[in-house]
Amino acid sequence: MPRVTEKYIQRRRREILDAAWRCFARNGFHATTMDDVIEAAGASPSVVYRWFRGKDELVVAAVTEVYEGVTDAMSDLLQTDPPPPLADAVERVLTVTLARTSRDGQDLTALAVQAWSEALRDPEIHQLVTGQYHKLRDGLAELVRRHQAAGSISADVDANAAAHALFAMIPGFILQRLLLGTGDPKTYAEAARAILRA
Repeated sequence: MPRVTEKYIQRRRREILDAAWRCFARNGFHATTMDDVIEAAGASPSVVYRWFRGKDELVVAAVTEVYEGVTDAMSDLLQTDPPPPLADAVERVLTVTLARTSRDGQDLTALAVQAWSEALRDPEIHQLVTGQYHKLRDGLAELVRRHQAAGSISADVDANAAAHALFAMIPGFILQRLLLGTGDPKTYAEAARAILRA
């Protein structure tokens, strides 16, 4: 019997997770069944259950993947010297979020909203989402402090409060994009830049 390679394993896992993403974004976590994911993946139940024991594991894997990409973007921004303008940082986070939630030309950012809802009822998802969001907000606060050290933002500004306001721009963009069908990160960041200058 031919040996299954690690590359094959990862590819099959990716196909199943992508199918779950599409189902979750379209119908939500609760309305999606494992049968839905199996059908969307075009796989047998035994193949899907080989990598994911059930829907809960798929939900955690999908949510983890979205938010780790966002915090990875913030980690990259924190390694930039001098620190990027704050509007550029917001644009970068949004650009990465959209890239991480696109599959085969489909916009699956609804998955982020599903995760927010699920975080209100599931302690594991709550811990996962809030942990990643704390990292993101802490990163924004650190960028504000670096700008304060460079003299480009007043030392009188509360860095944590400023980070709260900047952070709100990220889910605000996602909600408007999903509900109103408008906006791209560049235009959004340009408007934010003008507001921040004012």
